[in-house]
Amino acid sequence: MKTPTKTGKKAASTVTLKEQAYQAIREQILKNHLPSGTPLTEEQLSAALNISRTPIRAALQKLTYEKLTIQDATGHIFVSTITRKDVENLTVLRARIEPLAIELASFPIDAEKIELLKKDCSVQSALVKEHPEDDYRYAILDTQFHTDIAALCDNSILADTFNYLAPTVIRVHILTGTLNPYKETAIEEHLELIHYLERGKKDFAMLALKEHVMQVGNRIMTSL
Repeated sequence: MKTPTKTGKKAASTVTLKEQAYQAIREQILKNHLPSGTPLTEEQLSAALNISRTPIRAALQKLTYEKLTIQDATGHIFVSTITRKDVENLTVLRARIEPLAIELASFPIDAEKIELLKKDCSVQSALVKEHPEDDYRYAILDTQFHTDIAALCDNSILADTFNYLAPTVIRVHILTGTLNPYKETAIEEHLELIHYLERGKKDFAMLALKEHVMQVGNRIMTSL
């Protein structure tokens, strides 16, 4: 029988490998380096990542839960496909739940939370100036801003819902190539939202966020 110490170390190592596998595969899907419909096998991924099959299997289960991969009736796993209907559904849902975070938030918003949102925008602006071609990093930062908005209300279920949607949001941006022409516009819309939040104008902030999400959705839809 193994000692508790060794068992604990083994468990920690397995968790780490699972997370490594998950992050590596997830990034390749989000960047569209693994396009929609690409078959994924434990053997293939294990060899490519130099990670054993057990952590790979766990990573694929998590990716399937996040809808980044799908499993057919025979057990084969593929990178999922994003449809026009998926984008419509995503936009409608975001336009409902993100303003709800503001509605449920306690006003005035804490100064620390406002500063965090401003920092998000500042980092986005710096990236656009220094690396305007880096759509993936921009999409990550953009999603972080919206994650911080969702956290304003201290409602963990609402925040978890947005976190669940976040990978699909990032993937849609990358797949449709709609970020580049509108990066600065999106940042300006973020700053307008912060302006209303900072001044305690809840209704204006909710409307600004809803319009922002709908505009982003429309930009994506016109590209499909």
